[in-house]
Amino acid sequence: MESRECKIGVYICNCGTNIAKVVDCEAVREYISELPQVAIARTYKYMCSNPGQELIIQDIKEQGLDRVVVAACSPRMHERTFRAALQTAGLNPYMFEMANIREQCSWVHDDLQAATEKAKALTQAAVRRVAHHEALEQMMVDMCPNTLVIGAGIAGLTAALELADAGQKVYLLDKQDQLGGNLARVDLTAPYLDSARDLLTERITRVKTSDNIELLLNSRLQELKGYVGNFSATLVSVDSDDPEENKAQKIEVGNVIVCTGYKEFPAERVTHFGYGKLPNVITSFDFEKMLRAGRIESNDGKIPKYVAIIHCVGSRSPEYHGYCSRVCCMTALKYVHEIKSAIPSCYVSDLYIDMHAFGKGHEDFYRRTSEVKTMFLMFGKGDHPIIRSAGPKDDCEML
Repeated sequence: MESRECKIGVYICNCGTNIAKVVDCEAVREYISELPQVAIARTYKYMCSNPGQELIIQDIKEQGLDRVVVAACSPRMHERTFRAALQTAGLNPYMFEMANIREQCSWVHDDLQAATEKAKALTQAAVRRVAHHEALEQMMVDMCPNTLVIGAGIAGLTAALELADAGQKVYLLDKQDQLGGNLARVDLTAPYLDSARDLLTERITRVKTSDNIELLLNSRLQELKGYVGNFSATLVSVDSDDPEENKAQKIEVGNVIVCTGYKEFPAERVTHFGYGKLPNVITSFDFEKMLRAGRIESNDGKIPKYVAIIHCVGSRSPEYHGYCSRVCCMTALKYVHEIKSAIPSCYVSDLYIDMHAFGKGHEDFYRRTSEVKTMFLMFGKGDHPIIRSAGPKDDCEML
């Protein structure tokens, strides 16, 4: 793209300590101020405040700025705020770009130097992008009211029903040949121990009988073209009887909701837990099969006396995934309840890095679980339990 002559104002927000605690905002300002076409670069404690907005308005009027970049929080929070400030100053509100150095930088990093370098890069990218912005005007266009929902698990089913009940046409797409997704493999849900089967059955029945929902199973999205409000989607349906014969169809939709679920982490990658080598080391979905069958037993058909539940397998680890999966804590507590309900004499140990009871009802669920005679053991990120075969004198199979 051709270079343009611009006068860009760049404003780096401290957001109190939300950004400034991890990002050296002054270092970012100094770096950005040296970029071509940047006429002025400032830092301020709260750019979204009235004084912060007034700073932008004043600079546009006095410095003749024709473009503005704010490095702060998510555009979802304050993009409209800053566009309104540009408009107040007499500048087209679309001559603006926002760099997210909070949610995408300071909140997800703890290394000051690395976070600062990332903030520089994000802000520089915004500067380069805004240089190519053109003045736009708002306009009304017709949009297609239909919706494509990708994924027919519990999230996809719920989204499809919400739209269908509002009178909208919905295409519900899933690559599998049945509805339900991962929840179809689960016995009970946490934290209220509701039947997953009942939750799904009710929604599946409504989906199948809805006049506003068209089911597209054994199908996948091949191509999506268009713009906001008007998309043309090409879907490929794989015939289960003849996988070689793909049938493509095009549909027109105004929006797309992605509910593609999650994949189970391959537990055999974490070798110190012995999955795949020790017969009674199983994954959560292996255990769900037992629960749905109505019997908890070891591979030789015996009722277990001792059960250990390990959290964070494949997550909270720089070797695999550094993030929290957000599901294993409540799933583990659910298993404690189900094991103690089925086998009251069973000795259950729950091993975790941190207990994340973050959702509605989760803290109470954790409290109730701690009252059913369970051994909770915490291990650090740099440490982990090791599972091995027990010796002949041990009253168990594994240690």
